[in-house]
Amino acid sequence: MAKKRPASCLELDVEIVRGPSPGPGRSAFVACNNLVWTVAFPAGKTPEDSIAEQTRKALKALDDRLAQAGTDKSRMLEATVFVKEMSMKEEMDSVWREWVPEGCGVSRACVAADLAPGDLVEMKITAALPQSTTTD
Repeated sequence: MAKKRPASCLELDVEIVRGPSPGPGRSAFVACNNLVWTVAFPAGKTPEDSIAEQTRKALKALDDRLAQAGTDKSRMLEATVFVKEMSMKEEMDSVWREWVPEGCGVSRACVAADLAPGDLVEMKITAALPQSTTTD
């Protein structure tokens, strides 16, 4: 017999931690089973910003969200980077490569997408939480 699905996400048998809400129906991050999911976009962008500058701003926002969740960029597992046009990939990638710590390469895809007006880049990230250490 199939197990009945919970009526809401609040009835699940796992602990789910949701970060502060940047808007209705969204969380800055979601953590469950030692994993964190979050997104990053170029907060504070200006119309004059290049893809490189928007990428720097998005990565700064990502650093902040990962820290809020209790982890950091060295623990990233997977990333999907969305760019406005694929011709922007190389410029975005040069900033990404400077930002990722040595030895912490990420499974990453880059996809061209119709982003919000003015946005040239957005990111979707999965990261691991550090193993908790307790001493008795």
